[in-house]
Amino acid sequence: MPAVRTLGEVLDHDGPLAEGPLREVAAGIADALARVHAIGLVHGRLGPDQVLITPYGPRVTGFAGRTDADDGGDPSEDVYAFGTLITLAGGGTASAELSPLLRRCLDPDPGQRPTAVDVDRVLTPRPMSLVPPAAPVEETADVPQAARAEDPPTGRGLTRRRLLIAGGFALTAATVTSAGVAFARFADGDRTQPRTRWRRAVEGRVTTLQVFDNVAYCTTTENVVMALGTETGVALWTARTESMVWAEPVVSGTAVFLACVAGQLAALDPASGERTWQQYAGDQILGAPVMLGSSLVVGTRDNRVLGVDMAQGAHRWQWTRPGEHGGVMPGVLGTGDDRVYLTYADGTVSAIAPERTEPIWSITLEGPITRPPRVIRDRVYVVTGLTLVALKVATGEIVWRFRGTPDLTVPVVTQDAVYTTDVGTLYALDALSGVQRWRQRTGAGVPSPVAVLNGVAYAGGTDELHAFDAVSGRRRWTHPLPTYLTAAPAGAGGVLLLGTAGSELIALDT
Repeated sequence: MPAVRTLGEVLDHDGPLAEGPLREVAAGIADALARVHAIGLVHGRLGPDQVLITPYGPRVTGFAGRTDADDGGDPSEDVYAFGTLITLAGGGTASAELSPLLRRCLDPDPGQRPTAVDVDRVLTPRPMSLVPPAAPVEETADVPQAARAEDPPTGRGLTRRRLLIAGGFALTAATVTSAGVAFARFADGDRTQPRTRWRRAVEGRVTTLQVFDNVAYCTTTENVVMALGTETGVALWTARTESMVWAEPVVSGTAVFLACVAGQLAALDPASGERTWQQYAGDQILGAPVMLGSSLVVGTRDNRVLGVDMAQGAHRWQWTRPGEHGGVMPGVLGTGDDRVYLTYADGTVSAIAPERTEPIWSITLEGPITRPPRVIRDRVYVVTGLTLVALKVATGEIVWRFRGTPDLTVPVVTQDAVYTTDVGTLYALDALSGVQRWRQRTGAGVPSPVAVLNGVAYAGGTDELHAFDAVSGRRRWTHPLPTYLTAAPAGAGGVLLLGTAGSELIALDT
């Protein structure tokens, strides 16, 4: 096969992988192990010569074919081998985002290691969700609880039986099926159960999902970008990119703007999917692109912030901060504000104006920052370590902190509430004070994407979707899924769209 080498050959010839390719390889291997463990098999001899680097992504070969009941056929040993392999591929070092995961994989106690499913879910992108305008959320009469989560479950992931069911379902799912009654269960719910409107297979795992003007746009791990009708699930067009799209595209009435993992920026015609321009950022792009006036703004691993003309793709401006900060991700407030708010991997948060050479303000927080900022009204929300911090837009002054567990998700902010998840728990916080209004268990083994639509908060569990009243936290329903969510739910009207690890899109009538 042309252009195919083993990971061992790549490391011998080119040296350790950079952060972007390392994560891509890690995600591909984790996905393969999760699928194999789902049918009761283990790899048994995972190493650099059993991973092929192809133009279509990493592929794992050389399976020993032992079942997990055989002597020595322990899935946790595959996870340990994965940790060793990714550490080797990174030259003995890893990013702030990968290091905690690899330490867990290399735990001397097999019982403390994550499952392959857990690893796969951590490496699945957690994009910010688009929240369409909705009616203001009313004040809850609940007495606020202390802003500290109870100890979450260990999150050992799916049982083997559930995985076998999920794997079989993914293999037999039709491309598009007619609407039918969903297989739903309820826990003290009071709403009509959701119905499956349609479901269709897609090529690869869904990495991002959003809805604009009744059209759903999704990207996958196989470098696919699709536009589908939300009512029918019929594909309007399909396009391919040079590398994976980890971060949520920017969708407007004139273009769909994509930031690929290898540094390509592209604009697609929203009607046909045809590429109107492509530009290269010079290094790996971190976080999602954002719009500032008529410029598309991205941040890169080498700490540059670029402004690109949205109509033609030409470079307009560049902002660079001296020093080693591990990469930068941008956020913007929107109409009427010409600032860009930046989070750096080393914990620095800054506000800049493109025409100025110095930050408007800058603050350094504890712990690494691996999520982009969320800027809503007069607040900048930043996830650093296991803490969600709210800063004043004007000065960078800290307004409040909320401490959860590691890997809090980028928050979703409504009129007066902030929603975020960590391992197994969804939190609703008061936007002004950061005080917890309510929390609900989701059972997820790793933080799940969250969305708030039409007064309902949605969060994924291990193999289900939970719906909660956004004001009170009352559980409305729990809907089983063939496997876990890989992107935040998105909706239009009464249709809710879900992307799952089973390479499938599901639309529910809610």
